[in-house]
Amino acid sequence: MDRLKDIVRTGRRLYLPIQDWAIGLLGRSVRRGIYVRERIGGDDPLRDAPHAAVFVHFDKAGIVHDYVVHQLCELVGAGYRVTFVSNAPYLPAESRARVQPFCKELIWRFNIGYDFGAYRDGIASIPDLDRLDSLILMNDSVYGPFWNLRDTLAKIDIATTDFWGIADSFENRYHIQTFFMVFMPNALRSTAFRHFWRRLLYINHRMWVIRNAEVKLTQVLQDAQLKVGVLAPYGAVAEIAQARLAHQATPDVGHAAFERFRAQIMKDGVVNPTQFFWDVLITDYACPFIKRDLLTSNPNGVPGTSRWQELISERSSYDVSMISRHLAR
Repeated sequence: MDRLKDIVRTGRRLYLPIQDWAIGLLGRSVRRGIYVRERIGGDDPLRDAPHAAVFVHFDKAGIVHDYVVHQLCELVGAGYRVTFVSNAPYLPAESRARVQPFCKELIWRFNIGYDFGAYRDGIASIPDLDRLDSLILMNDSVYGPFWNLRDTLAKIDIATTDFWGIADSFENRYHIQTFFMVFMPNALRSTAFRHFWRRLLYINHRMWVIRNAEVKLTQVLQDAQLKVGVLAPYGAVAEIAQARLAHQATPDVGHAAFERFRAQIMKDGVVNPTQFFWDVLITDYACPFIKRDLLTSNPNGVPGTSRWQELISERSSYDVSMISRHLAR
């Protein structure tokens, strides 16, 4: 069985680069060039701020939910002028009105390239990029922040970090998870950063985007000798989770699923920390976010996610009803 697994892994390592090359070749041949539908001016409350954020939104009905408004408010409160980029198929007047007080500009675009296509178009709209003190890339795939965003930003030593994120991962290759990333001047002014975004293709293939955008961004910047930081390092988070699971009693209900989960964690396999270690991130690292799909669909069948409201409310004054209302849609 182990021999078969090794053969499969080797086959994937050989096949995936060829697949990605073919998808990229197709993307270059059919690219239309411009995917922006409309640009709408915002109130621009922080027009002279040296910090900028590109916030990416997607909702099938074009709704800007309360939890998103809270995120924009926190970005502005932390001193960031926001470019709001929506990949939604519709962007009604009510949604635009909710966003405009917080933003420099609203960009409504076709959902080509997913979040990274939107990040690219948002970054391209910032004229003073190389003069910024910092840039945040953030999307609405998370709920939060549960604490003041300014406090979270202050936890990273910017003197020794060129770019950083909330959580890192070793899935595929090492990378910072891109639902929230911060770039400091050394990164913003680097050739590696500029070339990455200039060369990024607009591709609608989820795994291609993960491998060639999300994962590759960290790899490209590290190869350029830029220093990476993370609020909750994978190894330390996994160690805490393993220690707790080793002593945790098996529940009477759902014990088979729980034991499968425990075995997967205890064997030191690489997992997604924002899914499997979500509770440790909140309780031990004051991670200000929880992944939306963990609560809406729980794609990995992680046990205990029903405790989300309790864990957040015990530690934060965040209005969890914003999450509940979105989940109830």
